[in-house]
Parts: sequence; structure tokens; C-alpha cells
Amino acid sequence: MTSRILHIDDDPIILELVKMIFSDDRSLTFVSCLNARDALAVVNDLKPDLIISDISMPDMGGLELAHRFGENPAIAGTPIIFLSGRTRDLEVYDAFRDLAATVMQKPVEPGFLRSTVRNLLASQQQPLAQASNQ
Repeated sequence: MTSRILHIDDDPIILELVKMIFSDDRSLTFVSCLNARDALAVVNDLKPDLIISDISMPDMGGLELAHRFGENPAIAGTPIIFLSGRTRDLEVYDAFRDLAATVMQKPVEPGFLRSTVRNLLASQQQPLAQASNQ
């Protein structure tokens, strides 16, 4: 089964680096967007299993984007990993606590990102497996 990941970042280099971290994993499909508006345009068709988003973007920040995702019944509850290149964003983590599965500092350590993604996707699969066993 393939898991769909929506990755939003205004830096194309970060989009490519994150995709490369998972390039050997055929069980993941990445859709990359350079801004929040593009992400909002594709999210309903994609129905991602996980979202990775930059916090600071010029058109719409990660916090507002996460609120918009939360209002969308098709993806409400989808785990979000926030990435931030600014230490001060991490200092205001409380603003993201209810919306994020985790917040990570860029540049992200590849092994840590891989294990976090795997754990979040596995936790998404557990309720499905439990429901099918009943």
C-alpha cells in the first residue's frame, strides 16, 4: 500500500532534499507544492496520509494552512510535520502544539525525519487494522 505525502515549502531545494531522503522508499508518493495556495488546490484530490509543511511561507504561513486543513473534513486529523528554518518559530511551539504531530528544525536530520514519518504513518494504519479485525 502506498502512502501519500503532501510536502509544502517555498524553497525548491528543501522540497528536493526531503524527497531525496525518501527516494528509495517505493511505499511513499510525494506531491510537492511551492506554496500554500497550491497545496490547498491539490489536497482534496490527493487526500494525503501525512503532511510536511514549512512554517514560514510568503503567501500563507503554516499555522494558517494547518487551520485550513483542519476545517476540511476530507483531511481533518491528517498528521502534520512542521519544518522551520527559524529558531524563533520553534520557541513559539505552543501555537502549533494542537495542529502539529511534531515541529523540526531545518536542516532536518534525515534519519530522524524518516523515523518520524514511518512512526506517524504506522500509527495511522493501526486504527484501520483494528477496525478490520472487528
